[in-house]
Amino acid sequence: MLKIETGELKGKTVDTVPDPRTRYTSAIIRRSLANMVDFEGMTCLDICAGSGIVGIEMLSNGAQHVTFVDISSLSISTIKKNIRKLGLEEKVDIKKIDARRFLESYTGVFDIIYSDPPYELGLVDEITSRVHNVMGEGSLFILQCSKREKPSESIIEKLRVVKEKDYGDTLLIFFEKA
Repeated sequence: MLKIETGELKGKTVDTVPDPRTRYTSAIIRRSLANMVDFEGMTCLDICAGSGIVGIEMLSNGAQHVTFVDISSLSISTIKKNIRKLGLEEKVDIKKIDARRFLESYTGVFDIIYSDPPYELGLVDEITSRVHNVMGEGSLFILQCSKREKPSESIIEKLRVVKEKDYGDTLLIFFEKA
């Protein structure tokens, strides 16, 4: 179980994905996100969503709508269970699709995009190189990645880094569309 750290749902719990390969965004990072980003009224995307905890924190902090994207059947069933348990069904879309395919095929834009892809699989560059497709003017892309897997300069040509926060081995990198 994970505890929601911030907002109107603070203290409620969500189930974790029954897969030992799933890595969770720490409570410290989730609290920091809520302090650094105004989610009120925003349309958000949670890519590589896992249990959905980050998107649920967004909703807890006033996001109008969150789209959850994950390729894992276990993650999708966990997200659905957590959303049902919290009564958030009307504020979400849940997509079982590879993040790269979603970013190439989706035709709308999001105000805030968050991605915490599995480390060391090359997904950081692949997601970062495609995310501009779902960004509009003023959109914010927040990438959680290992310091060892920071996106390469050639990948971020369509994005501009606006902030970086260091959490041990983990980085949060905030991008705007260039």
